[in-house]
Amino acid sequence: MKEEIKDCLLEIQDLILAVKETVKKHGLEKEFIGTIAVGFINPDSASIDEDGEPMVNMSLLSMVDVEDEDELDDLLSYVVEIYRAEVEEEKRNNTSSIDYWINLSRRDGDVN
Repeated sequence: MKEEIKDCLLEIQDLILAVKETVKKHGLEKEFIGTIAVGFINPDSASIDEDGEPMVNMSLLSMVDVEDEDELDDLLSYVVEIYRAEVEEEKRNNTSSIDYWINLSRRDGDVN
């Protein structure tokens, strides 16, 4: 692992611990749910697995703080919904797409 990645992960780890301490400081441990996953991809480790799929090594750091698997499922479903909404927003604001200009002209009838 590159030294700068290691240093960054250690700093992120401190931030994750700070989040947990903040929740604890406010006495909200029972109300708190959260998941954090961060990592760095090592493109130099690219290879093909036994199924012919490309894969790379990653340096990962994660935290999951939920009461049970149902709560985790709800949290992950929310993350997926947010991701999809952000992708759709990016598509709507992509000025290199013809759909952007068509939709823009439909808003008020004037592209200028």
